[in-house]
Amino acid sequence: MRFGIVVTDPSDWTARAIASGLDRQGAKAILLDFSQLAASVGAGLALNGGGTDLLGLDGLVARDLGRSGAVDVAFRFEALSAIEDAGIPVVNPPSAIARAANKFATSLALQGAGVPQPETLAATSLPAAEEFVARHRRAVYKPLFGFKGRGLLLLTAEDPSPLKDLMEKSGVVYLQEFLESTAPRPRDIRAFVVDGKVAGAIYRVAPPGSWISNLARGGAPERCPLTCEIEDLALRAAAAVGTAYSGVDLLETSGGLRVLEVNGTPSGWGVHQAWGIDVGELIASAVLRIAEGSF
Repeated sequence: MRFGIVVTDPSDWTARAIASGLDRQGAKAILLDFSQLAASVGAGLALNGGGTDLLGLDGLVARDLGRSGAVDVAFRFEALSAIEDAGIPVVNPPSAIARAANKFATSLALQGAGVPQPETLAATSLPAAEEFVARHRRAVYKPLFGFKGRGLLLLTAEDPSPLKDLMEKSGVVYLQEFLESTAPRPRDIRAFVVDGKVAGAIYRVAPPGSWISNLARGGAPERCPLTCEIEDLALRAAAAVGTAYSGVDLLETSGGLRVLEVNGTPSGWGVHQAWGIDVGELIASAVLRIAEGSF
């Protein structure tokens, strides 16, 4: 069986771990960069990625679609959807990737599943956004399609002035109430879910002087013991978004855990670094199970 792994950086740890996991289980893996994507529509459909016939694969794993602009991302996503429509299993499914990538869509999915999360506002109305910040006193702004902790801002009732610029720049703002963590240091929890099970969890500890704990922003991974509450919320959140594998981010609060986000194309390096867990092997097993079940 031949599987493609879509990734921008060929040295990406997670992509290579998935490829190694597939190889150990008797399948062949090909790393694909969607910046080398061509789709031909005529008498039939042809999809080619850097010389590889994508419709000839037995399955596709989306680790990183890459991006250079909104139009480019839309094209890559439609190509991924076309591959799935052709009967080729895609992990994660395009619908789940889209739901996880759009933070408002994630919020709606979590709300529908009854998963506790911070109070959230998505708005094209500046007065509504200003009222939200004033009511909560502090709020976190996140780009609607942001990733790796980029573009996060802490807004306060004393100085909500950035809201106007943010609204003018993107046309919409996505805000979450700032919840005080009960942890001794600024941190969150990343639970890695694969195929309906929590493979492991880590604390992502923010660097000194920062409240942002993303590993890509200098956060450090530390072992987090699994609890029933972590497992329950992580599994419910992943199921709500529809992912086969995902990173579910949670915050410790006085009212219990709150789910912050669900990442549909997560890195497995942090949980491997902290625990030695090979999530690539687990993802490979899930991909093979899904692919075999589709025939």
